[in-house]
Order: sequence, then C-alpha cells, then structure tokens
Amino acid sequence: MRFSIYLNAQTRGPHEDVGIIETLIRQAVTATDAGLDGVVLTEHHFSGYNTYGDNFLFAAHLAPRVRAGVRFCLAVAVPPLHHPMRLAQQCNLLDILTRGQLIVGFAAGGSPLEYAGMGRDPGERHTQLSHNLDVLRAALAKRPDDPPLEWKTAFERGTLHTRIMPSGYHRAAPPFARATQSDSGARWTGDRGWYLFSARETPGPLAARWRVYEQALRNAEPALAEDQVQERLDWSMVQKQVYLAESGERAEREIRERLVLMAEHQRRSFGAVRDLRDAEHLTSVVGVSPRDPDAFLTHAMLVGDPASVVRQIRAYEGAGIRHLALLFHYGFMDPDTSDRSLRLFLDEVLPAFRS
Repeated sequence: MRFSIYLNAQTRGPHEDVGIIETLIRQAVTATDAGLDGVVLTEHHFSGYNTYGDNFLFAAHLAPRVRAGVRFCLAVAVPPLHHPMRLAQQCNLLDILTRGQLIVGFAAGGSPLEYAGMGRDPGERHTQLSHNLDVLRAALAKRPDDPPLEWKTAFERGTLHTRIMPSGYHRAAPPFARATQSDSGARWTGDRGWYLFSARETPGPLAARWRVYEQALRNAEPALAEDQVQERLDWSMVQKQVYLAESGERAEREIRERLVLMAEHQRRSFGAVRDLRDAEHLTSVVGVSPRDPDAFLTHAMLVGDPASVVRQIRAYEGAGIRHLALLFHYGFMDPDTSDRSLRLFLDEVLPAFRS
C-alpha cells in the first residue's frame, strides 16, 4: 500500500491563512520524511474550502523541500477554469521542478462560487472539460515545425505557432489522471491509459470500479505493456480524511464535533449561492457531506485508534486499492490536533504496511 499526504485545509478567514499554509508545508515535509510516498494537492477557490488555491504554485514550493523520489499528484486541476496554453505550460514546468515525479489529475469541479469567481458557467463544465482537454493535449503534442494550431474555448481563442515551452521532464508532458466517482468515468479513464483518482466510497463499490478501470486499461489505445498497467494501478488512488486518537471512542467523539464545524461552513457556502439551480447543483457535486455525519464517516473517513485504522485500510487493500491519499489537517483543526493524529499514523499505522 502506498500513502500520500493530501493537503486541503479549510480556512475561516484571512487571519488563519498564513498559519494554515505554514502547517501544511511542515506536515508535508514531516510525512514524507517519515516514509509517505507522495504529496497530493487540490484546486479550490474563493469558498474557504482550500486555503492555498493554486496547487501548481504550492507544489513548486514543496518540491525542493521534500526528499527525492516523492511523487506529486494534482487532484485536481480544473481545465474549464484555466487558459489552456498557460495550463499546458504549468504542467510541463512543474514536471521539471519535480524531476518527473508528477501526475496531473483533471476534473470538471463544479462549485458555483468558484465558477462565478472565474467568470464561468458550472452548467457547461463537463462539455468544457472535454473540449479544453482536447486543446491542452493538442498543444502539448505540437512540435515547432508543425502547422500552426488554431484553438478556441468558450472564453479564449488563439494560435500556437511554435510549441509549448518548456517540455516535460525528458518527455513531452507529464502523465494525466482523471478524478471520478462513477464506473463510467473509470472506464473513460482506463481507455486512455490515465491514472484514476476517486474518493468518498466504501471498499465494495471501489473494488467494482477498480475492476472496470483495470479492464479498460488492458484495452487502452495505444496499448499498455503489463508493467505500465501495474504502475497505473500502483498510483491510482482513493482519498480519505483521517483522524486517529488513543481510543476509538475518543476519535469518533472528537471527529463528530469537528464535522459540526465543517457542516456549518458548508451551509454558509451554500447560502452564498443565491440561485436555487446553482445551490442544488452544488449539493450534487459534493455528494456525501459533513451535513450527514454518519454517511460521511462511513464513506469519506478513516477514524479510530491505530489498530482500528489499520483494519480499515486492510479492507481497502483487499478491494484492490494500492494507494491512499490521506487528509490530516482539515475542519479548522489547530496544528497540535492534526499533528497528534498524523504522528499516531506515522508511528503506529504506517509500520504495519512497511514490514
């Protein structure tokens, strides 16, 4: 089993931002020094759901601070919110800065707060995702002596005469992933030979999704060698929020208190969406949420004492999941609280998967 630390801390206001980002930097270094395999960063804007916002810039800052060989996964970048030529440049530059230890995941996102702030329509997000990815891939594949690439999205247009600079790290571009919570999305991802990122599900449905994905990988065009299929399976991942305490009872009691704060923050975010259609859409995007704490604990979290968390992870391992992205600092935790949970994981859970 591979483990990455997933960085996605919420903020209640400007007074918290600097301290949160400093905590995330410190915990990323601590976790990878202790043996975690990767760092996962996400993209969210304006809503307070993710403090740093720009996962490319934050990954570039972290890359020289973690040990060599740590892999960075962007889970995700949201192409409809980006200029496609600049997004292509960012992918390749970060690939170099991480010395090729990069997987760039994509998804449509969908928060009306984020789309409104960027001047986009969330109702068109899936169409724009597909089209913008086509533009991005065409730009990355273009050689200097190819004919000019005329491109157009819903909001920009241009002509690429030469090439995207820089190239990737000794390759045209870094590998891609798609984040999806559906079996059809897993099939789409495998058909293209991409990595699969998923979340907020239990081992049974994930096992079925991973079978769909693996079969699609084996039918991918262009065809993948067996070692390439296995490498995709090694680094495809499921994201979980984690909380450990010395006893399971204490862990569940404390995390339920935390979920109340998260649910209240989510209610305020929903309240900022004035249009009913957008509010309903936002609910459909987030799926299981802290507003239903029992479902959230079951689908989105690993909670308990160290021995219990080991057993929970074994269930995902038995479902064929080989990589978990684990979120430790979230829900407005103070650093001491998330540090204590992280330290229990590093000292008492991680060794069970390293023997």
